[in-house]
Amino acid sequence: MAAEAAGHTGVSGAAMAYVPIFKGKLGEFTALGHMAPEVQEMVRPVMEVVPDREVRDILETFRQNAWEHLPAGLDLAVDCGALWRHGPVGGVWRGPPLSWLSESFGAWLLTLLPVFRPDDPKCALAEVRDVQRAHRGGAVMRLCLDWMPGDPVLADRLTAETLSGLSLAAEEIDLLLDAGHVSCDTAVAEAVPRMLYALRWASRTSWRSVTVASGAFPPTLRGLPRERLHPFRRWDAALWRKVAHAFRGQAPDFGDYGITHTAMSVAPGRRAAPNLRYTVGEDWAVSISHNHHPGNDGFFALCEDLLHSGLWPVHGESVSWGDEQLAVCARRLRRKAGRPADWRAWATSHHLAVVTDSLRTLGVP
Repeated sequence: MAAEAAGHTGVSGAAMAYVPIFKGKLGEFTALGHMAPEVQEMVRPVMEVVPDREVRDILETFRQNAWEHLPAGLDLAVDCGALWRHGPVGGVWRGPPLSWLSESFGAWLLTLLPVFRPDDPKCALAEVRDVQRAHRGGAVMRLCLDWMPGDPVLADRLTAETLSGLSLAAEEIDLLLDAGHVSCDTAVAEAVPRMLYALRWASRTSWRSVTVASGAFPPTLRGLPRERLHPFRRWDAALWRKVAHAFRGQAPDFGDYGITHTAMSVAPGRRAAPNLRYTVGEDWAVSISHNHHPGNDGFFALCEDLLHSGLWPVHGESVSWGDEQLAVCARRLRRKAGRPADWRAWATSHHLAVVTDSLRTLGVP
């Protein structure tokens, strides 16, 4: 699963990778399916299976989206942690969810990398063991900073016991150090020493890769001024920069939660007003449509504003598939302005292209 793109290198010595932690929904799958080759070779996505009370069979929906959109040659890390915690919310499946998905991926000759945490239930870890044996691609160990013991020797013992039970060596593990949501400069400052502690602990072991991840997109856009591009700082990228600068060693890979909040809710969501989430350097430019537009036509107006702002990139629609679609909307060359899954796909496509290009050319996200 190590990235092979030319450019800056991470902790393992391989080319630096981007590890987006995505909610496993249609928009995110669609964006992955439209990655340019130079983007795909740098991306190691983690896809969370999301409990949803409004979806009859969440596993079948996840499987169908993966089947229809995942590009050939893309290894996918799948995290069923929410299902293990909540049970079969909104689903008709019975039995181990990760094992069920593993069989589907195997039939398509796609490699599924199971995601686990040392404190997952024993039945979940048993699934991980069986799935990694079937796919032989290793696994992803996701560590929340809140889990990290203050004693590194204790952390060593707990992880060693877990890996032994999974029949895996550290060299077969992509280590994902997750700081969760960071919302401001103070939150970043508080997370830096904890992440550095985790990173220094990780450097004592020969992991296949090490990623520093967090998320910064706000939990809600309510109250945002309508039809005005509003900047939100990418604090997740700021945290990575501070940690990489302070760490004495090769830079870790970069992970974030894309253009979504870190939290996962099992409750039905409200119908989203047309909104645009556009990654620009160290910020997101976010705008929401007025309610007076018919249907979702307010998204046309948001795209027009973006195209005529100073934020539209020099290379315009050639940046990504998502940018092509946004330009089409801005010029009203579509009969309809799309739906929330489309808006999420287009913005995520742009985000993937921008982050990978920055990592490749500048060595920072």
